[in-house]
Amino acid sequence: MIKVLYGGYLRPFKHVGHHPQFEHIRYPPPGYEFVTGGHFGPRTSVRLLKSISALSWNAVANGSTLVGLTKFIHSRSLVAQLSVPSDVSLAFLPSMPFILGQTPWVIEIEDTTTLFVPFPRISGKRQDPRLFGTGGIYDSGFFPTVKALLQSESCRGIICHVRSTANSIPILFNDSTLSSKVTHIPLGIRQRFKRKIPAENDAVTILFTNSWHQASTGFYLRGGLDVLEAYSVIFSKHAHLRLILRSKLPQDLNQRYRQIIERCNVQVIDQFLSEDEMEALFSSADIYVLPSARLHVVSILQAMAAGLAIVVTDGWGMAEYIDHGRNGLIVPGRYGTCSWMDSNGILREYYKPVFSADPAVTNGLVEVLSSLIKDAGMRRNLGDAGLRDIETRFSIERWNRDLAKAFDKALSRDSN
Repeated sequence: MIKVLYGGYLRPFKHVGHHPQFEHIRYPPPGYEFVTGGHFGPRTSVRLLKSISALSWNAVANGSTLVGLTKFIHSRSLVAQLSVPSDVSLAFLPSMPFILGQTPWVIEIEDTTTLFVPFPRISGKRQDPRLFGTGGIYDSGFFPTVKALLQSESCRGIICHVRSTANSIPILFNDSTLSSKVTHIPLGIRQRFKRKIPAENDAVTILFTNSWHQASTGFYLRGGLDVLEAYSVIFSKHAHLRLILRSKLPQDLNQRYRQIIERCNVQVIDQFLSEDEMEALFSSADIYVLPSARLHVVSILQAMAAGLAIVVTDGWGMAEYIDHGRNGLIVPGRYGTCSWMDSNGILREYYKPVFSADPAVTNGLVEVLSSLIKDAGMRRNLGDAGLRDIETRFSIERWNRDLAKAFDKALSRDSN
């Protein structure tokens, strides 16, 4: 059994390593074992010093300044780096390259933004920080060092569950050789949700959920205002309609939206829910609506696993998981306004528009939700297609099959 360190429990990752996106570590590929610790010895500090030296040399060659390089190294936490065991074959990192190359490693990312955390202007995503001018990504002390880290021999793979990201990496870093390290694998989950049995009175429940961490601003970023606007239009026309908001409500939420919640049969669930409670919540719904600024892959796959009819926007990444008219419906209005991949390989995000309702998105939601409420057959067909995708394209079995190939490739260098 080959030991792979899951780095999500190292101190710099904080809560990221516990995100449901990385639940798959509970079900490792055959022949591999995820561990969170191991053996430490004198070689640990020696390997770390050698890796820092090599990284520093290459980062400076890429144009890093001493100040930028020092900030980058300290951001990895030397104490945490010394806790990387010496008896693992590979380290597997979630989203952020919090490592200095002292052991071979691969990383899984959704977009390249997280490669630069905690570069401060990259961390705050409400407005687009990835600019080319002063203070932008190319002007940061992190860019040349991140590039050197990815170019290093210790970086054995960059796994992307969005093809747009996989294609962007060689462009962003202006290095075509990085394409050999990139692997695109659609995310997979275990199907475990029960499907709702339709009610006799044709009652329809619409579900909207916030992010896993439940930050109240996620209500805006996921399109909560447009959901309430659209729901207020269609509610009066359907006697048995219900909306569930699994979200903390922002303190600054306009009174108009609070009145919609109070008067239109809206249930707000703002407390922590266990896995079983989340399963029951998804299994109680008929339609899942997520008009967000960009992809939220775990939420989409959970809705598929429950056999729900899914309604999303055209935000970046959505179309890679939702095939309009087959396993869900896509409402236009976000791509190019809130999120888009530019020609330089940079994911652009501008979140200001979602802090107010968008008439185009709202009207699109009214149209598709009205159709789904009236047409149980359409809901069932979309849900059936989603369930088939969970069993095939987005299954944990397919994910593990491809992940094992990526790990095998990463370790093949050591056997040459």
